[in-house]
Amino acid sequence: MGKIKRVLRCYNCGAVLQSKDENEKGYCVPRLLDSSRDNLVIYCQRCFDKMKVINSGALDSNIDAETIKILDDARAVDATIVWVIDLFAFTGTIPQELVDKIKKLDVKVIATKRDLFSKNIPDETFIRFITERFAEVGIKLVDIKLIGSNDEISVNDLLSKNGQIKKGHDVYMIGSKTSGKTVLINKLLKTYKNKTKWPIRLEPYPETSLRVMSIPLTNSTFLYELPGFSLASSVVGKVEKDIVKLITPHKKVEYFTRSMSVGETLVVGSLAAFGIEEGKTANYTFYGAEGVETKKIKSKGLEDFIIENAKKVSVRPASDHFTNFKDYDLFEYVMEDDGKYHDIAIRGLGWISFIAKGQTIRVMVPRGTAIKESLSKIRKE
Repeated sequence: MGKIKRVLRCYNCGAVLQSKDENEKGYCVPRLLDSSRDNLVIYCQRCFDKMKVINSGALDSNIDAETIKILDDARAVDATIVWVIDLFAFTGTIPQELVDKIKKLDVKVIATKRDLFSKNIPDETFIRFITERFAEVGIKLVDIKLIGSNDEISVNDLLSKNGQIKKGHDVYMIGSKTSGKTVLINKLLKTYKNKTKWPIRLEPYPETSLRVMSIPLTNSTFLYELPGFSLASSVVGKVEKDIVKLITPHKKVEYFTRSMSVGETLVVGSLAAFGIEEGKTANYTFYGAEGVETKKIKSKGLEDFIIENAKKVSVRPASDHFTNFKDYDLFEYVMEDDGKYHDIAIRGLGWISFIAKGQTIRVMVPRGTAIKESLSKIRKE
């Protein structure tokens, strides 16, 4: 009597999966076709690559054309760029079109929400992380300043490391919609003294539909605050308002450590998952908001978990926008074996930290969400 065997098909396109010919439909790596993985949801290599394109595409469209036009003006006048980032949410996923406009200008970073992290973590730890992420895309920062919710800031603090404004040059302030840029401007205005002939204005920027605040620095130079960047590639821009409140840290960043082995997955509510495909048992720490819950499950039960959690919400957060396995992108990271702490960060949600020892980690995120692997934001070595 013949033996019956399930014919495995790509979960996305339906092609019969095979591992003999990379140029034919349904190809995937041989290890995924192992009989012990029959219950695992598998994508063929073509569909997997397409999902990578979708994800990187979200990053490429993160800056609108009118913002780019304003930054063309900034480059033309050799302006100083003040880039405001949220220290929790910043991962280093920086659109190349933005880099191209400002990499030859003086760029200073103001990192907000320092108070969400322990005072026992040295500022130098965060400064090193920020420096490395900008250096990856070719931007050498002239200064980095970390501030908390209760810290005050003046014009001189904002504009340069030594308190001296770069004479004769305008300043353009940029940042995402959740970076804390507006709060920063309000703090600045509390100590600002206008000694020029110009008023502070909020008006459409010439030849665009964007409203830009202009704050006079001298009679011939201005600080322009640009509208916040799109949240299209952030989890924050993809979920309901009540879920945004859950995933946004308000008092402090929490962390949860789990020991995980091959075949186990750490779910972050129904918004993300980190599964161990290959490698030895090790500790994985997730950093996120106080309202976010994690749970370790069997990898083969991930699809069922998503469906069930959408109904009962046993692990928060669960969004009504993401209830089916096809609502997510999947990525795999094959890590180097360098013995250093690395992060895999999900924009707007948090990050998982671990020691890289050659393991393979599969990451699930809402479609179009930006993810980033790098040396850890909070180093332990």
